[in-house]
Amino acid sequence: TLDWGGDLAIGRWEGVAVGGEPPRVVRLDLRDKGLTGSIPHTPGEMERLSTLILVDNALTGGIPRSIGRLPWLDEVRLAGNALTGCVPSAFGDARGDALYLGLPWCLRYDRLDATGEVTTAGGWAILGADGEVLATWEGLRSEAATLRVHQTGAGGTSWAPEFGAVSEGDLFEWRKASDCWVRYLVIGDPVRPSGGSGRWEFPVEWMTYAATGEGCTGAVGSAIALGADEAAPMVIPATVIDAPVRHGPWLLRPRGWEGAVEEPVAIPAVSGDPLTVRPDAYTEDIAVARGFPRWREPTMPAGWRFGSASTGPHNAPADGYRATYVNAKGYFAATIYVARGTDWPLPVDVLDYGPSIFETRIIDGFWAIVFYAPSGRSPLASTAVQIFDDTAGIFYTVHGSDRSVTGHNIEPLIEIARSLLPTDTP
Repeated sequence: TLDWGGDLAIGRWEGVAVGGEPPRVVRLDLRDKGLTGSIPHTPGEMERLSTLILVDNALTGGIPRSIGRLPWLDEVRLAGNALTGCVPSAFGDARGDALYLGLPWCLRYDRLDATGEVTTAGGWAILGADGEVLATWEGLRSEAATLRVHQTGAGGTSWAPEFGAVSEGDLFEWRKASDCWVRYLVIGDPVRPSGGSGRWEFPVEWMTYAATGEGCTGAVGSAIALGADEAAPMVIPATVIDAPVRHGPWLLRPRGWEGAVEEPVAIPAVSGDPLTVRPDAYTEDIAVARGFPRWREPTMPAGWRFGSASTGPHNAPADGYRATYVNAKGYFAATIYVARGTDWPLPVDVLDYGPSIFETRIIDGFWAIVFYAPSGRSPLASTAVQIFDDTAGIFYTVHGSDRSVTGHNIEPLIEIARSLLPTDTP
């Protein structure tokens, strides 16, 4: 649909602006042109591109790294597409919407250091609790304790400023492909390079991963190229999930997935905490409800009050309870489930639920998933928050019914869920 005929000078092509001497393409404004497919790698003739606007097309696939190497890029707008992968770090200083695409930032490392010393550019190693170099994908997904990475990446860029800004609670991601990657949560202060080594150390633990891709099991291999993404977002919208994603105790499966998945296994038993199964019981008396197994007292919005509670294999979780709360007018406002889990990962089918979406999150250091409608969609759409305490094997789930906690109003519901969490663990 674009008039980019050979008889027209490039400067007269629709959506293209040329500037400088010698002339270069400096602006691409192709918003809402019906474009489909992936973004092609930027040819040399566009090396001075300063503005890239591709909003509201049907573009899919990843953002080519070559675009991110354009030092003159000062405006990027890519919203309204279905882009995956990661965002070149160069986009971070550009005006536009790169920060809001829900994608991580890209670094590039290509040398797994089997010695663990990591003293050369592009080198990395992930160590287990005993200091051994983890050389299998299974190890990277379950045993990680320390990330060692050289401050200079494979492309020769020093990431010392970015690494220096990393602190406890931040994320790193190592990505081979959209269906083979691991995200790590930084759980302590980094150790800066000493003695000219250029080596940084970050205490980490795995948070989220995808593991269905070819070559995502067994030996990592010293020659494999991995992308390390600093400042990876806490939130992974379900709309960008194209392969099963393990997030703590959940396994989020994309729509229509028929490939391999992790088989559930028993959640490790908690010492000194036997399974508690009560006979079926129902009550509208809060004093009685407080005697139900796993009972937690939530902090509710002003005017809300306890409605009812049930427990037992048929009416509620076998090892926990279900409780309802009503608002000041007596209408249902929220439902709480608290129970100990038995198997993981729990499959969650990421289907099209109309206006609502799933997202992975970390809440107060605990794995969590939320379900809500982004702003601008239905204000009455269902909402839910589920948080997992892995030290006790307990799931805390809150469903919203009141209009103050439906639609995009997920934060008040998160606060209710947060109030259920134990205060004696991180």
